[in-house]
Amino acid sequence: TTPFVIEAASGPEVIINSSERVDAYDPRTGAFLWHVGGANQYPIPAPTFHDGILYMTRGYRSGPYMAVRPGGRGDVSASHVVWQLPTGAAYISSLVYDAGLLYMANDVGAITVIEAATGNRIWQQRVDGIFSASPVAADGKIYFVSETGEVVVLRSGRDPEVLARNDVGERLLASLAVSDGQLFIRSDGRLLCIGKPRG
Repeated sequence: TTPFVIEAASGPEVIINSSERVDAYDPRTGAFLWHVGGANQYPIPAPTFHDGILYMTRGYRSGPYMAVRPGGRGDVSASHVVWQLPTGAAYISSLVYDAGLLYMANDVGAITVIEAATGNRIWQQRVDGIFSASPVAADGKIYFVSETGEVVVLRSGRDPEVLARNDVGERLLASLAVSDGQLFIRSDGRLLCIGKPRG
């Protein structure tokens, strides 16, 4: 997984989601700060950080996921874990936070929405597709990019509502990017910009 830098109340921390556990270090000195979780094969997703809480999945075939308050020292499993669920997380794609909810998609076409404060599942629905790219939230919508070339657009919220399914005709593995009202999508062979022309 990609190292993830956050600004905790006690200072900056770099979060490492490894196969052994989750570790946090001081990026200024390299000093170890805290750890949580046990060994789990192939943790790929990067954490998400919102309002002082880290949300992370531990990877590999419906593995565990959790919410953790940073800023601890040593083993914080009993002191800083807000909630933790033993299974159900996406294997490759990361979580995205929007309006109190966390969204994730897995590699067998299921999208799951959970309440960020509690970890409770709000809904889960199969939408078809192979989701390796991480979802992106923008303008009240959640965008899911499938390897099959589709961009599935959901309305953000507690009820499942698919707004659009757009097939770009090429394999998509990378997460899309959003800037100034435009979507940037990278396929195997092209970079696509979707939105109104500027200028």
